[in-house]
Amino acid sequence: MSEKEMSVEIFVEACRRKGLNVTYQRILIFKSLQRLKTHPSAEEIFRDVRNEYPAISLATVYKTLETLSSEGLISVVNPLNDQARYDGNTSDHHHLVCGSCRKVVDIPHEFSPPIRLPEMAGHRVSGYRLLFEGICSDCRAEEPPRTAPSETFCGKG
Repeated sequence: MSEKEMSVEIFVEACRRKGLNVTYQRILIFKSLQRLKTHPSAEEIFRDVRNEYPAISLATVYKTLETLSSEGLISVVNPLNDQARYDGNTSDHHHLVCGSCRKVVDIPHEFSPPIRLPEMAGHRVSGYRLLFEGICSDCRAEEPPRTAPSETFCGKG
């Protein structure tokens, strides 16, 4: 478990500190996010939670995700104009979106390039998030091996 990945008990206490009601639906949605490490969409969370609580509505899931993200209890990942995806891990990290399979992968903060946050036109920058685009390790493993270009392609033959 990462340093900021919460247990249900810590989540409940964080909700109370922020003045949020601790509802069964919120706990189920939080538990779903902790269980699904795939940065699921609201619809995926809805399908997962419905297994345990069939009466939950998609609107409740969306509203709960909006509330939890606005309170900093979860993170929102919006990959490349795609639908929002959610992350229960609020530790410092970034994401890579695979251009092949659309999977969202955690990139630990220590692997991000050094960035100097300037004071821009009087703004105070309080943080940043990077969204890398590329090919995930699973899709790269399925790619055919690259070979060096032959001399014919180099203009020598």
